[in-house]
Amino acid sequence: MLNDQDLEVIENIVMPTNFSFIQLADPQFGLFADRSGKTDEEISAAAKRGQILKKTPKITGFADETRLFSLAIEQVQRSNPAFLVVSGDIINEAGNEDQIAEVKRIAALLDKSITIRWVSGNHDVAFDRISPDQELIDLYRENFGPDYYAFSHQNICFLVINSTLLTPPNTLLLKEAWDQVAFVEHEAANTKYQRIVLFSHHPLFIKSPDEPDSNWSIEKKYRNPLLEMAKKHGIEANFAGHLHRNNIVSTDYIEVVASGPVGYPSYQDPSGFRRVQVTPKGINHQYHPLETTVIN
Repeated sequence: MLNDQDLEVIENIVMPTNFSFIQLADPQFGLFADRSGKTDEEISAAAKRGQILKKTPKITGFADETRLFSLAIEQVQRSNPAFLVVSGDIINEAGNEDQIAEVKRIAALLDKSITIRWVSGNHDVAFDRISPDQELIDLYRENFGPDYYAFSHQNICFLVINSTLLTPPNTLLLKEAWDQVAFVEHEAANTKYQRIVLFSHHPLFIKSPDEPDSNWSIEKKYRNPLLEMAKKHGIEANFAGHLHRNNIVSTDYIEVVASGPVGYPSYQDPSGFRRVQVTPKGINHQYHPLETTVIN
């Protein structure tokens, strides 16, 4: 009789790892309106932070987000990936029913054979866009499913976390934060697969594993044990968003990829999507500007 190890060897032979998925980050329905109508002083102050604010009249609604997200879904449809992952900040105003409804309307146009894997962002689960709120987490779960979970495809284990719980200044939902860290440890230690990928909204880090805490990456008290798990259990990549620009950094054991936005481009990178190819030898990926790219 074959044991579990024998079955896994056979599975790896019969099902070699070779597939692609598409990552969309920060559709953030409502952000174009939020960033419109700014004064010259506000635009100048943003420029000093490296951000780009366009001089536009004040607008309302989310027509630009509808256009861009619709284009992205069309591209995903053409590409026919194994799945689509949306890496958080799905909407701009937490709890906004109109923004949620429009995202879901467009997402429903995607062929049902392509599963959407949703990831929560700070704009989805925090009224102040920083501190997670249990009421909003519950609302997110009602609309998009669990905020942390595991799934697999071929020979890869994928872990999804709610990284807003793991960034400062979360002081209220500490148990929930550590529950997620324990979840990652449990899943990574017990998966039958040797390769693991982590999805989050905030990247594990932006420049280096020992960088100081900020609202832009996962807090060190959570980051450090997660990185130890990456070393121990083979978490080879972290795909995130949040920065509204592309930022890729690697150590000798993990690559951390923050993708530019499918929605409002706050920096030099245009609105776009990332195509990720997973092979037996590793993970390759490329960012595609949305309005100048057609994938067949």
